[in-house]
Amino acid sequence: MEFPRLPTRDTSGQKVVLPDDLEGEQTLVLISFDRRQQSLVGSWRGFAKELCETYGHFGYYELLVLGGRSGMMPPMAGGGMSPEAARSRPHDNALIARVDKTALQRRLGLLGEGNIYALLIEDGTVVRQAAGVLTSETADALEDLLKQWREANSGWTDASAAAGPAGDNALDS
Repeated sequence: MEFPRLPTRDTSGQKVVLPDDLEGEQTLVLISFDRRQQSLVGSWRGFAKELCETYGHFGYYELLVLGGRSGMMPPMAGGGMSPEAARSRPHDNALIARVDKTALQRRLGLLGEGNIYALLIEDGTVVRQAAGVLTSETADALEDLLKQWREANSGWTDASAAAGPAGDNALDS
């Protein structure tokens, strides 16, 4: 499924349009619908940062989706996050979107806002998703996907498994 074009703001008030402005050829977007869910998002944060350091093609963002577009919320100075939100979310990769929550949930096939969601996006397409806190099984599966992607896109394969007897490999010196 395609990730919809979604205007957001980062902590400094800069406009970021998802998925167009995502960094990383594979990008994890952690979606929450309430500031009280930050402890759930936090279960992913350290692991996602480690993956960014290990896999140069990987990026991640934390997206807080708040209701909006109704004209009922006053605009924030500079267009960014409120001071309270910015203090509680000091990461460079924290984003906030003020959109119709229900419409976004429908577009992404999410089952309500009582949980957080992790979406792996490649070229604007959601290729995998998980709900809730990070588990060891989910972590292992995500890392396996990143390894497979890196191997498939590196241009090199593991020749040791396919090589015949010693000396048959043209790259042997």
